[in-house]
Parts: sequence; structure tokens; C-alpha cells
Amino acid sequence: MKRSEAARYARWSALLALVLAGITFGIYLQRQWVAHVEKKNAPPSLPEDKERQSIGLTFSKVDGNRTIFTLQASKSTDFKGQNISLLEDVKITVFGKTGDRNDVIHTHSCNYSRGDGAIQCSGEVLMELQSAAAAERARQESSSAPSVVRVETSAVTFERATGQAQTVAPVKFSFPDGSGEGLGAVYFSEEGVLRLVKDARLNLQTGTPVAGAKSQGTTSREVAVRGNSLEFGKNSRTVVMEGPVTATTEAQQLTAGELVLILDAQNRAQTLVATPGALGELPEATSQSAQGKNSLKAEKLTCHLTPERWIQSIEAEGNVQGSSPTETLRAERGELEMWPRVNQAKLLTLRGNVLLQTQDAKVGTSRNLKTNALQMAFQGGKEGQASHLRHAETLEHGTTEWVDAAGAHSKLEADKLAMDYDGSGKAQLMTATGSVQTERELKGRPTQTASASRGTVKLEPTGEWSQMNLQGNVRLKEADRTAEAQQAAFARAAQTAVLTGQAVARDASSETRAPKITFWQATGDVEAEGGVRSTEFSGQTGTVNLSSSVPANITADHLQGNSKTGRALYTGHARLWQGPSVLEADSIELLRGTRVMNAVGNVRGVFQQETTGPAASGPAAKKQPALWHVNSGTLTYWDAESRAHLEKNVVVQSEDQRMRGPVLDLFFTRGEGTGGASQISRAVGTGGVIVEQGERRGTAEKGVYTAADQKFVLSGGKPTLFDPEQGTTSGRELTFFLADDTIMVDSGNGSRTLTKHRVQR
Repeated sequence: MKRSEAARYARWSALLALVLAGITFGIYLQRQWVAHVEKKNAPPSLPEDKERQSIGLTFSKVDGNRTIFTLQASKSTDFKGQNISLLEDVKITVFGKTGDRNDVIHTHSCNYSRGDGAIQCSGEVLMELQSAAAAERARQESSSAPSVVRVETSAVTFERATGQAQTVAPVKFSFPDGSGEGLGAVYFSEEGVLRLVKDARLNLQTGTPVAGAKSQGTTSREVAVRGNSLEFGKNSRTVVMEGPVTATTEAQQLTAGELVLILDAQNRAQTLVATPGALGELPEATSQSAQGKNSLKAEKLTCHLTPERWIQSIEAEGNVQGSSPTETLRAERGELEMWPRVNQAKLLTLRGNVLLQTQDAKVGTSRNLKTNALQMAFQGGKEGQASHLRHAETLEHGTTEWVDAAGAHSKLEADKLAMDYDGSGKAQLMTATGSVQTERELKGRPTQTASASRGTVKLEPTGEWSQMNLQGNVRLKEADRTAEAQQAAFARAAQTAVLTGQAVARDASSETRAPKITFWQATGDVEAEGGVRSTEFSGQTGTVNLSSSVPANITADHLQGNSKTGRALYTGHARLWQGPSVLEADSIELLRGTRVMNAVGNVRGVFQQETTGPAASGPAAKKQPALWHVNSGTLTYWDAESRAHLEKNVVVQSEDQRMRGPVLDLFFTRGEGTGGASQISRAVGTGGVIVEQGERRGTAEKGVYTAADQKFVLSGGKPTLFDPEQGTTSGRELTFFLADDTIMVDSGNGSRTLTKHRVQR
């Protein structure tokens, strides 16, 4: 090779080496720059206690082919020698054993123990509890209402093996119709159950839709529930609070041993159930009104809510007890239906040994109602207006008792009892239907009883009854006094009883019938109107008897009497008959106490003359018993004396003779063989007497007729006897015998003249 070529190759080799060296240096510089940039952008270097840092971490718990839960962390850092990893931006999704859950637990950072799988989250933790169906619906329908239960707490430990999350820190949670809080919690992911361990509180939102508001807005009312612990079952949609539990609103309070809240599919409050629980504390609901405290107790109280968040109904079961300032009630069970949207009572139904007691201490009245089924209807249904009791009725046989201010005790029972109330809720009318029975007890008086087909009782605002009406086959009884009618009306203030419609009143000695009979209880007065008929039973002490064997009957247009004095005054076409004796007058008065009868105005009577005994012989035996007719202005009869006193144009006559005068006394005897009927035995006229027999006529100041020997004795003044055939006979005293027409004249000078005349027949 030439020297020139060798030099040229040397120069090319040096240039190539220089180029390669430049390229190598450039590559080195580029790598150094990249390293610088990567170092600048790279995370800080691991401390000496950390081993490795990864970008993300995911693991799941699987049972067979079903995933129970999945844990996801955006970053995981392992610690040297501690078997612990730091997880950041942690999300745990719980699907549950059956895959129907979609609960999500969020937190910023947790320590993960690789040995036992425990996860400890010291910071804030958010749980979102919902079903898989709800989560899927929310993904597909963004406008659907959320049904998520949100739980906020801290310092949560999650056990990978059991799927339980627990904390001792304060816990807050919320759902569509409320929120709550407590101290310490355990979340059972496989069952979907959240339990607050201590000092559980639950706030429920209830309300009524506001008229005209958009989107069915509500006037919200909060119910604050306080208890010892709380358990929320997402699968069962139940919230269980263990007691003692207290639920409070602005005006009501509920206490119980255990309270269960059942939610609907959208996690809205649906049913509230209060029970005694493990503590055995009987649930009690109380409220405060202007009148005072109201309460309701039962072994189980159930409240049903609507999706619009107003109370639909309340059920009480077992040993139901209610009280208010004026009323108490007891029953085995009850159901209260509410007016829509206003949370006011609409219809209350009580069943099983129902007892309703009402009392007013101010006026001293009380009223009790007993039945096996009672229904009470309330008026209301308008926002801002109070609800009042409107109507109450027994659905089965009912009994009511009440005591008025005077201490009188009354009782009413029937197949059905109903009560109507006025606008202020005061009882005003009670109606009884079917087999009505009443009792009334007054101090110092026998018990009064009554029965009827139906009846009504009007009540005053004070609670006392003012009027009672009975209809249909009315039967009354007080001691030995009874009465019957189609209708009966009792007035408390006037203390009257009015019987109408075929009315009949009886006591031990008499019976009275009339279209209308009125009794005044305080005074003992009795009044009968419109075709009165009374019967005085024979043989009774204290009655007026014209015959000892048959009753005495009296009819009149009107009767006024008094049960205390024994007085009875019959007026208007009064007529009395007993056996063969008959008496008519404008008025007839009976005085039982003295056994006196007074007849006044147009008195007319028919009485039997005393019959001559069978042993009699001679002229006296020829006459047969006759009826005597009596007319006068007045008549007074004394039963003890068997004497009747007649005044004012008195006329007594038989078939053969007549006796007239201003005053006449009739004397009676009990005849034998005539059923004990009273018969005229003697008649005494005074004040100017006229005696007539056929055409014979006698006058004197006084005339005496004796039935036994059928003779007239005229005396006083100037006794005179006129006979058309024999002329006129006078004397100090004239006696003539009807049987043989014998006349005896006493001239007054000690001598007697006997003259016989033939009497024309």
C-alpha cells in the first residue's frame, strides 16, 4: 500500500471514531436527561420500613361461584417486616350471600393485614346500603327516586373472613324518610344488617301533602325516636330499636320496650310496631291537649303509614287501655282509621270486653258503656281543624250506666246502642234498638225498671240525661206498681213519665187505662187523658167499695190523682159501677186514705134496695128487692160508715115511690145472697122533704125511709099526707107502710090514730 493511501485510511478511521464517540456521548446525554426527568416525576423513594408500592389492589371473597364482596384500592403499599399493607382510596362492594345486595363502603385509607385479612380504616367511612335491584334501577333510570341508606362513621374495622365491619365511634345514617345516629356499630355484610350498639337515635319525617304545592310537597313533622340499640336489616327492610324506646313529636309521645319500623321497597317508613320487648314494658302512646293528657296502652301497637308519609291506621292488640281527662276505655283489641293526609282520627273500632267510662268531676256525673264491640266515628279531614267524636255505636249487645248530679243511678241495655255528638264533641243523643231494658235507682225509692223495643236518651252538655223516650211494647215497674204502653217519655228535670198508646198503669189495688197517662215522680201526681178507665180491685184496704166481691170500675174523660195522698179525681162524663151499683157525675173523686168518694155535678146513681130476709113473714115479705135511682148535685160516700150524703135537688126513687129534698143521706148494708153488694137500708132527707107513692104525696121537714119494714116516717114542720080519695092527713109525725097501705098519725097530744087507706096500684 502506498504511503498516501495509508494516510488517507488513517484519517477516515479517526473521523469514524470521532463520529462514533459523538454518537455514544449523545446517547449517554439523552439517557441522563430521561433519568433526570423520570427521577423528577417519580414518587418519593420508599422509606426504609417499606418494601414495595403498587398502583392498585383488588381482591374478593367468593363462596362457590358467588362473590360475597369485592375490595378495591387505587394504591397499595407494603410495610417491611409487618405483614401490613396501606390501602388508599378504598371501596368495598358487598353483594351478600344471595347476590341481592349492592352495599358500598368508601374510605380514604385503610391498613390491610395480610395475615388474617382484617382491614382497619382509621379515617372517615361512608357506607351506602341498597339492594342490587335498586342499584340497577338507579343506573338505568337517572330520574328514579334514590332508596339508599347512607351511613357515616370512622375507625371502622372490616373482617375479610366474616365480612363484618364494626366501629366504636359515633355513627350517623340517613334514608328517604329519616335519619339516625348512635355510638358504635356492627355491619354484617353477608346479611345486610347494620346494628347501632348504644344510644341509638332515629328521626322520622312524617307529614301531609300541602294543597297546591309542587311535586306533592309536605308539611313535615319530625318524630324523634330514642332507644338503647338499633338494628337495621336492609334485606328485611326493618329497623328494630330495643328499649326502653321513646318516640316523640310536638304533641305526642310513644314509649315501648321494643320498636320495629318496617320500610317499603324505596326505604320509606311503612309500618311502625311497638311491643313490650325483652324489658316487658307495655307500649303507651300519650298526647297533650287543651283538656289534659290522653294516653293509649296495649301489648302491641301498630301504625301503618302511606307512601305520602301520613298515618293510615293504628292497631292496638291485647289489654288495650285508653284514658283522657274525662274518659277511660278498655278492650282486647282496637283499630283506628285516620282521615287522609291530616293524621286525624276517622273511625275507631274496639272489640272484646269493651268498657268506656266517662266522668265529669265538676258536676259529679259519670257514664259507663259495656259491650263486646264498639265503633266510634270522628268528624274532620281538614288541615287546621280539630277532629271531634261524631257518632258511636255498639256492634253487639251493649249496656250503659250513668249517675247524675243528684246521685240517681240509671242503666240502659239493648241489642244495639248508638250515641250522636254535637260539633264540640259532647254527647247529645243515645239510641237503643232491640230488647231495650232500663233501670233507675233513686235514694229512698224502689228500683224502677222498664223494657221496650227501642228508645232514645237526650243528654245535656254536662253529661246528664234530660229526656228518655221508649217505643214499642213498653213495660214499667216500680215495687208493686206496673205500667204498659206503646210509648213512654221520661223528663229528668220535671221528673215526669208520660205513657201514650194503650197506656195501662197498675198498683196493688187499682188499674187505670187511657190513651195518655202522666206521672210526676217528685209529687206523686198522676194524670190520665182521653177515655180513662180505672178499676178498683175489690177487697183491697183503702179503697171505696160498694161491693166486696167485684171490682169497681170508673170511666171518665180525664183523671187527676196522687199516689202519695191516694186521691183520684175523674172528670168529664165520670161513671162508676160496681156490681149492681152505678154512679155517674161530672166528676168523681176517690180518697183512698179516708175511703171517701165525692161525686159533683149532675149526679145520677142506681143502688139496690136491701132485700127482705127469707125468714121474714107478713106484709114485709111481699116486696121484692128493687133498684133505687138517685139524682143530685153532689154526693159524698164514706165507706167506713157505708153512708152517702146527697145535696142539691136530691131525688131518690124506686119503681113505686120517690123521695125529694135538698139534703138526703143514704145508709147501706152488705146484702147476703147478692155477692156482698151494698144495698140501701135507710134514707134520711132533711130541709123540706117530699115523698110520693103513686098519687099519694107527703111533705115534712124531715123524712126517713126504712127498707127493712118499707115505711116512711115524716116529721118536723107540719107533716102532711095528701091522698086523692081520702083527702089530707096531718099530724106531728106521720108514718105509712108501703106494704099494706097503713098510715099512723101522731097528733102530738099523746093519743094515736090509726087509719087505713087503699093505695092505688
